Amino acid sequence: MIYLIQIGFFTISFWDLLDILIVGVLLYYVYKLLKGSIGFNIFIGLVLVYISWRMVSVLEMPLLSSILGQFVSIGMIALLILFQPEVRRFLVFVGQGSLKSRFKFLDRFFKQGEAAEIRSIEREKTIREITRAVEQMAIDKTGSLIVLTSSQNLDGYYSSGVMLDGNVSQQLILSIFNKNSPLHDGAMIIKDGKIIAASCVLPLSHRPNIPQRLGLRHRAAVGISENTNVLAFVVSEETGKISFVRGGEIVENIPIDKMHELLGKVLYVE
Repeated sequence: MIYLIQIGFFTISFWDLLDILIVGVLLYYVYKLLKGSIGFNIFIGLVLVYISWRMVSVLEMPLLSSILGQFVSIGMIALLILFQPEVRRFLVFVGQGSLKSRFKFLDRFFKQGEAAEIRSIEREKTIREITRAVEQMAIDKTGSLIVLTSSQNLDGYYSSGVMLDGNVSQQLILSIFNKNSPLHDGAMIIKDGKIIAASCVLPLSHRPNIPQRLGLRHRAAVGISENTNVLAFVVSEETGKISFVRGGEIVENIPIDKMHELLGKVLYVE
């Protein structure tokens, strides 16, 4: 046997260290299980009796060793009876911890896959609700300006409007941009699948190359996209045409399927 430590007759092997480590772990779990209960005091008393029995055995005190030995033998059975609920909880605790650690990697893997699937479903739902609302507004020639962002901080622009923090839905978008709504005159800001604010005032672009036929909503969309990394869609109140704006550039009269494609490529990837 290979000894790790050897001082005279005193030797410690690898198995001795492993034995001490396992006993230490078991005592730690017992301590956690019984801490704060009356059973902990009883357990400490039994441990002291066991230590005393081992000491008198080493000191060759046969009478006291025999008495304590009988007490320890009976005490082990009494221990199981007395601590039956605690022993059951201890075994469940150890077994549960072992299973958790054993399948921790697989559990994390499946949770990540599940979270990614949920995000994908929510993302597609957001895209569908936005495109349906914009399509309906284009048919009705309802003027609107929708700004989408995921990472850009637009706190300064939120404060100019009305904070909503609502889920993206076709009905909510249509109701906000309804001509009779007090929130229709301004921009709606959507971030991470939430309608953060509506009726927001945005800076206007003063680019000379913007066609004169385009109104304030288009200039505001270009203005916000010049200074921030956002995506904007504008529905013209006069023509019902949909315009796409990003990076200070405007693309007019895009079809609804093209809008769906643009949202799919850009939303949450900015």
